[in-house]
Amino acid sequence: MDRRTDRRTDRRRAVVGALTAVVAALALAAPVNGTLPATAATPSSDTFYATPDPIPRAAPGTIVRTEPMPAPFAGARAWRVMYTSRGIDGEERVVVTGMVFAPTTSAAPGSRPVVSWAHPTSGIVDKCAPSRSRDPYGDVQGLAEFIRKGWVVAATDYQGLGTDGPHPYLVGTSEAHGMLDAARAAIAIPETAAGPDTFLWGHSQGGQATLFAARLAPTYAPELRVLGAAAAAPAGILTEQFALDRDSIAGSVLGSMAVVAWSEVFGYDPRTVVRPLFLGRVRSAAGRCVIAAGALSDAALSADALVLKSRMWSADPASTPPWREQFVANTPTPPVAVPVLVTQGTDDRVVRPPTTARLVERFRAAGTDVEERMLPGVNHLRAGKVSAPIVARWFAGIDRSA
Repeated sequence: MDRRTDRRTDRRRAVVGALTAVVAALALAAPVNGTLPATAATPSSDTFYATPDPIPRAAPGTIVRTEPMPAPFAGARAWRVMYTSRGIDGEERVVVTGMVFAPTTSAAPGSRPVVSWAHPTSGIVDKCAPSRSRDPYGDVQGLAEFIRKGWVVAATDYQGLGTDGPHPYLVGTSEAHGMLDAARAAIAIPETAAGPDTFLWGHSQGGQATLFAARLAPTYAPELRVLGAAAAAPAGILTEQFALDRDSIAGSVLGSMAVVAWSEVFGYDPRTVVRPLFLGRVRSAAGRCVIAAGALSDAALSADALVLKSRMWSADPASTPPWREQFVANTPTPPVAVPVLVTQGTDDRVVRPPTTARLVERFRAAGTDVEERMLPGVNHLRAGKVSAPIVARWFAGIDRSA
């Protein structure tokens, strides 16, 4: 083999190595499958996700339609659901999809608590909705533990994922509405025997949703008896997190999703923060899924991320109006009236431990009962899965008789 062949081989190996590194980095931002078996649980028809016209003038959390899904495991049943909700301002009527899970055993009506689960980043386009995934169950962290306890689990897709309209990515109010209304929808299915006792649980983007939902529940969903909230590696102090992640591979993909989503939702001009040369790549990355469409092995997404890393930004959106207002508005803030558990991996390079510690201190300073548990050696990818049994035990220790 001559030197030119050696050089070509070295270049190919370098490209493969770089793409492998990109895929690994993107995995840090994605949920990890649990031990549940993969199940072919695709919708019976895309018509399930079609937004009704007009959207029903009904209370948030009202069921629009349901369809049964294959059981995720013995002793459980599942439904795909569409329910009414409210948009960012609390006034706009929207529909949201998701899943509801319940034990097959009988129970008195209204006796079972609901765990409302909020998922990590999956993407911002319809195909990325978890309920559309080929394995929609494995990424509902703690599902098996909660069902074994005789509890019901509601899992929102969030507004604009699966249904019409843009997904308000990392917009806490929208996520919170979808999360609380998913619990209402679970209660509305008679077979679940679910009642008002509610626990809130989420990871990453879903951790942000959880903290927003815990704060908004007393006014937005006062009939729910929210007893506790648990957030694994939550998207917390967004300005700090962006400053640390902006030039990373994961940051380029998540930043692309935020830029495209916020430009669609709020009408911002992406050219004010993204170099024009890279706008096409940004839109390409934002149009792919981190999990649902198999993007962890998607070479196109990997190539986009590799090109965008350290190159895409022309200005810092966290300090550039009007983008900066969203960084502030969508950072979770106290007060929260219920106990909160925050878990954080020590090896997390997406949501860094110091930023989570500062978020916890803010909540404590405002009088919120917060417990933080560190997860030694755990990265962002594994935080939800590792936290799930801890969260299940913590929820079980909360007194429901009060």
